[in-house]
Amino acid sequence: MRSPRGLRWLSALGLAASFWATPVLPAEQIELSYPPFGTFSIRTSDLETYARTGVASPELNFLLRLIPTDQTGEIQQNLNAAIDIEPTTITQVINSPIGRVLFERLGRVFKTGDGENGAKALATAMEVAAASPDGITVLTVLRGFPDKSIQIDGQFGLQAVGALFRAIQNEVEAVKFVERVATVQPTITLPNLPMPQQAGNYTWNKQTISFVNPQRGTQPIPADVYVPEGLTAPAPLIVISHGLASDRLSFAYLAEHLASQGFAVAAVTHPGSDANQIGHFLSGAPLDYQALPEDWVQRPLDLKYVIDTIAAQAPANPTWNINTNQVALFGQSMGGYTVLAAAGAVVNWPSIPQECKRIAEDSFSFNISLPLQCRIIAAQPPKTSVADPRVKAVIAVNPVASTLFGESGFAEIRVPTMLVAGSNDIFAPPLEEQIRPFTWLQHSSPKFLSVIQPGTHFSTIGVSSDGVLPVPQDLIGPNPELAQVGIKGLSSAFFKAFAANQPEFRPFLSQTFANNLSSEEDAFKFFIVDQLNVNQLNQVLSRDTLTNR
Repeated sequence: MRSPRGLRWLSALGLAASFWATPVLPAEQIELSYPPFGTFSIRTSDLETYARTGVASPELNFLLRLIPTDQTGEIQQNLNAAIDIEPTTITQVINSPIGRVLFERLGRVFKTGDGENGAKALATAMEVAAASPDGITVLTVLRGFPDKSIQIDGQFGLQAVGALFRAIQNEVEAVKFVERVATVQPTITLPNLPMPQQAGNYTWNKQTISFVNPQRGTQPIPADVYVPEGLTAPAPLIVISHGLASDRLSFAYLAEHLASQGFAVAAVTHPGSDANQIGHFLSGAPLDYQALPEDWVQRPLDLKYVIDTIAAQAPANPTWNINTNQVALFGQSMGGYTVLAAAGAVVNWPSIPQECKRIAEDSFSFNISLPLQCRIIAAQPPKTSVADPRVKAVIAVNPVASTLFGESGFAEIRVPTMLVAGSNDIFAPPLEEQIRPFTWLQHSSPKFLSVIQPGTHFSTIGVSSDGVLPVPQDLIGPNPELAQVGIKGLSSAFFKAFAANQPEFRPFLSQTFANNLSSEEDAFKFFIVDQLNVNQLNQVLSRDTLTNR
């Protein structure tokens, strides 16, 4: 059975899980504490019978009577809902900061038989469930729980579940709001120009170079440079920054497309957070999470030094007709943060420790990018600005930066900016990581927000050399190649208008054009706006979300 939308969070927990070696003894009893009704004991076998037949034991039936009638069917369905995650995915993601935070929070609800936090036991249970022929279900997790009983804090659990579903509902409502704003825009006449999503007329050559970021040491860093042939004027340079567990090939499809349109492109591999690092980890080597704090700082500088290197090498290479003073950036996920920082966004170093302390103490926060963002606390602030004045425009797809920059940091961006969100992205939730930050772009003119429906965190990523962190198909979503056509179109139109100074392409940054980007069988739809009314956005969200921000 395909997992419902809410259970995608269980997939995310499995993906981010930490693993502790603990002897496995299947849980036989569930002790549910729910004041003022008292404590209820439920046998695991009773749940299994109910899931299989719909027949409830007297003890379980008493609890079911406390639940609204229209929800009891969903309970049986959710007991049987399975999520497919490879056992190695859970076992190998050892000591994940995100996994530790999330499981510690879950462990406050699901405790061991002696009342201790159940984080380690839950992680073990998830690994055991993933190895089960039935896949990960509520029942297989219970069978893998390494204690004979589970204590559940019913009141705290209901608060947590309520917070989760409020968060999900607000994400849904925020995305719907953006879509409504986009669809009421008037239809415009598109210019009689080649459609930006179609390949251009330029052939191009690709060359792999290396550069050095002296802040990282003397290690050569690879970059692929794509240069159009037969240019009559220097080409603007587009620099691409990949996300965590990707590399410079992850957006080769986009680099090739932009090169065919007449842009020079440089795709960088960031050595502290690339697919090679994750690949070694998946082969059994420990993942050095201590490198991630410094990588937050060094990534924007990687972009500066690759531009410097191309500028230095271009005079000696007659085929490189590149304008390194006219630069635009494209980044995804952690790369989204990277390009925004290089475009002028400022990390709010003084406020981050206190904000991350609040996040760590918040049991009801479900933005799983925040623990990753908070890794920057262990790094030293850069001595100079990482912003590059050569940057004239920036696109950030699924960026994770809400806590790193905050409202004041986003307001420092003063170049044309596009944020791209996936409506079903649970790793960089669209409301908190793209939609709200879009309203913080006070000095970016113009600015654009695009939502891919039903885009996930992986919908725009191509194939890397070492592969990316394996994830369940349910999290990947529809075939990413179908969404990548739209990314080609939006990126080309945006860079033509604001990096190549061809304003005639500006009308393509409209919903009229976005309607042309819908993929085969409507697998993906694109929505684009250039403004949002903050008050109207707030009105569609729950009071709880507004007061907690």
